[in-house]
Amino acid sequence: MAATPLLRRKSSLRPCVRHFSHSHPLRPVDVKEEEEIICSGCELDLSGSAYNCTKSICDFFLHKSCFELPRELEHTSHPRHPLLLLSSPPCDDSNFTCNACGDYGTSFAYHCATCHFNLHVGCAFLPKTMKHTGHNHPLALVYSTNLLDKEGAVFACDVCREEVSQTSWVYYCPDCDYGTDLHCITEC
Repeated sequence: MAATPLLRRKSSLRPCVRHFSHSHPLRPVDVKEEEEIICSGCELDLSGSAYNCTKSICDFFLHKSCFELPRELEHTSHPRHPLLLLSSPPCDDSNFTCNACGDYGTSFAYHCATCHFNLHVGCAFLPKTMKHTGHNHPLALVYSTNLLDKEGAVFACDVCREEVSQTSWVYYCPDCDYGTDLHCITEC
């Protein structure tokens, strides 16, 4: 009995498409979760509708949503300049630090060359408010703990109790003085 491939091509009659981030043509595919493929754009697990390289020796994959990302983004966290989508870290570095979460990235980034401002694609599209299982009110996205008007106080996440950098984004409830770092709220 032949093994069923986990990766199924959509119609072989579908034309190949190009994406600015990759030199080879791409084809639409359906990826099953068991395949354990990582998106070459956002670096997260990939399943469902995607695109992959037509060259058999190349393991380039993109979520359909990463394929469709806008090349330029006006973001409220950085109103002075538009952010441009880069397919690799800026300045020929092997990685970048995201100004939202403080984590490193090695692939797609929204970038402002003037200010050296970088965002992971996932951080660029975080919702303005979120619910957290540990709190009754919606939490609002705040682009810096400096904006919380705490006069020199250090912000600590109310979930993990870790100190949060003054430049990192948090979700916050001003009524209760309750907040979480991005790592804790996105794990819910």
